[in-house]
Amino acid sequence: MAKNLYIAATGRNVGKSTISFALINHLISTGAKVGFMKPVGQRWLQSSWGQVEEDVILMKEAFNFAEAPTDMNPIIIKKGFTEEFLAKPVKPDLSSSILTAYEHVSQDKDYVIIEGTGHAGVGSVINQSNADVAKLLEAKVILVAKGGIGSAIDSLELNREFFESKGCQVIGVIINKVLVNKLDKVKKNIKRYCQHNKMRLLGMVPYSPILSNPTLGQIIDEMNPEIWNETDERDLVTEKIFVGAYPLQEFLEYVNEQKGMLLGVFPTTRLDLLMAIPTLNKNLKDKNRIFAILLSGDSPPSKYAMDSLRHENINILWKKGDTYSIISQLSSISIKTRSKDRYKIEEIKNIVDKNIEMKAILKMLTNAKLKPRGTWKQKLGKIIQKGKNISWR
Repeated sequence: MAKNLYIAATGRNVGKSTISFALINHLISTGAKVGFMKPVGQRWLQSSWGQVEEDVILMKEAFNFAEAPTDMNPIIIKKGFTEEFLAKPVKPDLSSSILTAYEHVSQDKDYVIIEGTGHAGVGSVINQSNADVAKLLEAKVILVAKGGIGSAIDSLELNREFFESKGCQVIGVIINKVLVNKLDKVKKNIKRYCQHNKMRLLGMVPYSPILSNPTLGQIIDEMNPEIWNETDERDLVTEKIFVGAYPLQEFLEYVNEQKGMLLGVFPTTRLDLLMAIPTLNKNLKDKNRIFAILLSGDSPPSKYAMDSLRHENINILWKKGDTYSIISQLSSISIKTRSKDRYKIEEIKNIVDKNIEMKAILKMLTNAKLKPRGTWKQKLGKIIQKGKNISWR
């Protein structure tokens, strides 16, 4: 049987997919045969395979996995799924579905990386919490938490206790998105916590703007704005988002102080700021420029303003609505890496792999010894068959 590793987290958007990707990439580079599963998923996208969980799409496309998406993600919690589950007097055997899918994914594999969903308790409503699934698949658990000390340890302890209450072994912790100037301080304190709880600190991954911000392509996919001009830069990461609500002089001073790929949100009525963008970009260096603007307002941008910007190597988008609602939509985007996000993938390979103790992780894994579980119909059939074989006197 394969060695199973369950990548869990203390909450959403902490970095499970990033850590899973780095582990899979490392294992494949050593020649190991690797499988990937996300047994319970909540976010699906339309793909060439149909409706598939977004993290499964990333791994399948990036690593060319042969397994069917339905095996890599046997349970998708779509709208209404939970209510239907709770309303059924006889619950579906979701555990058997997960085990059957695992049998397909793990066949001839050395390792299976299993990614959780949200915190440890997510999925409890359908009797498939992260801890339940990790226990079912006899997987060792690594907890991923967001950089910090007090809040990180508090959330780690809640999740550790929950996993261990279900009989799972949490072998270690990875702290993600740690501010560079706080790396030593965070490491010292998290290490103390881990030692006290017989775990190991397995990685300290520094904060990366590239991994923590959306690409232009993700913004377009999530917000569906009208595209007025495009420069084939959808895989670029928006390292800084600002609102064009300043007086002109303050706006010029502010932008000149910024670094990275900038996306500005402008009301269509601010012609003074829009007309200043070409001059600003000439003053900024190649890697520091306003590469995209997202226009807000009830009316489309004026032809005069657009004509002045079309030849400036700037992506121009317009989304109907007030500026506040547009910013709110931007802020609510769940940051995900996709297989076409080459800059994010390169960053994962460069920054994450270097800061995780891969050898220590692999040394702590053991082979799972799972026994197949039949469906309730198969079980009932076996009971009936046993009954037929009994001689009643």
